[in-house]
Amino acid sequence: MKRMLNYLLLAAALVLFPVLVQAHEFILKPDQLSLKGQKEVPFSVISAHVFMVSEEMEPAEHVSVALHSGNGATSVAVVPNESAMTLEGRAPVKGDGASILAGHREGMIWTQTTKGWKQASRKGLDGVIKSGKYEKFCKSVITGATSKGFDKVVGQRLEIVPLDDPASLKTGDEMRVKVLFDGKPVSSGALTATYDGFSQVPNTWAYLTETYEKDVARIKIDAPGVWMVRAQQTIDEPTEDYDTHVIRSVLVFEVK
Repeated sequence: MKRMLNYLLLAAALVLFPVLVQAHEFILKPDQLSLKGQKEVPFSVISAHVFMVSEEMEPAEHVSVALHSGNGATSVAVVPNESAMTLEGRAPVKGDGASILAGHREGMIWTQTTKGWKQASRKGLDGVIKSGKYEKFCKSVITGATSKGFDKVVGQRLEIVPLDDPASLKTGDEMRVKVLFDGKPVSSGALTATYDGFSQVPNTWAYLTETYEKDVARIKIDAPGVWMVRAQQTIDEPTEDYDTHVIRSVLVFEVK
């Protein structure tokens, strides 16, 4: 009964917030999220509606990735893999604790007109219906010999911070997360979550929740695997180029 209610709430959210289904999700998916002696982790930058299968390749010139280990951060280069429709990189993990692989897809403007969508500013276009700047962030938690540092804040403008150690979670547990916007806790409305392989249907999520007490949200872990949680913040401050600035953030972690 609880699961059915959850699905009904999720369907309602997608009706109320159609912008959620228009853009691909920006996901960093390491080949491994827990290490046993390995110190370099291959990863893919995925752009997907089906989680987590890439459907288009993000423009490399608009993507930056860094690995946060210990007290430092290292930039990580990515290269296109056209056959897989991904960007690929190798993260040089340092130390025995948790590392955070963090990515940023710069804001890109899309404008809906009476003749369809255009990747362009609204300025100078005819028949403009609406226009938005879409910016995306992702964090993936990679655990080493220990998971110390799993809750590290890396400074993304919109950032999901796990409050419970993913390495200690098991099926049936709840994971608490906090959403930060410009470094401060924020109630970001609906958060959606799913895990790799849950469904092959586009934009199908396993879970819907909201921030509640002290701006904390809880996700029920009902299956093992690679999970992702997504939050969104919309800034309604029109400019001559777009009407709204939509910022998304994804957190990726593994539950054994």
